Amino acid sequence: MAERTGHESGGIFAGSSAPSAAPSGRTGFATAVGASAFPPCDLALVIVEARYERIHAALMLAATACALGQSVVLFGMGAGVAAFTAGWDGLEDAEHEDWRTAAGVAGLSDLRTALLEMDATLMVCDSGVKTMGLSAAELAEGVAVVGLPTFLDRAGAARVTVF
Repeated sequence: MAERTGHESGGIFAGSSAPSAAPSGRTGFATAVGASAFPPCDLALVIVEARYERIHAALMLAATACALGQSVVLFGMGAGVAAFTAGWDGLEDAEHEDWRTAAGVAGLSDLRTALLEMDATLMVCDSGVKTMGLSAAELAEGVAVVGLPTFLDRAGAARVTVF
């Protein structure tokens, strides 16, 4: 049996097929596509719910960060994919949009458009799209369907917040 002591004899993976050195990048994806595949990211927001207030808060925070010159990634998982559909399919509490616009506050569509214009990266998890019964054609223009490794590599060492 292989030794699992962590000493100079090979560490906890002695006798295994585990790599002797960690791959570059957080998940190794950067090794496959090149370390410069993604620019540095300052803020990564993960949207996991379809509630209007949470999505609005995430988009406002993202737009503010972009306006301040920060690189921002938004990533939708599960029900949060609603924030990335062209028609806001699955959005809960949609009537709150009327409250915002009546108060002169930017609504969801305006915020998403502004984010794309400010070069924010919008991504959704491929499993979330499947779970929600959607197709890539139902997503807003500019939204990429990716896996978790791509999101993690794009987010890098950024601050991550879940909405």
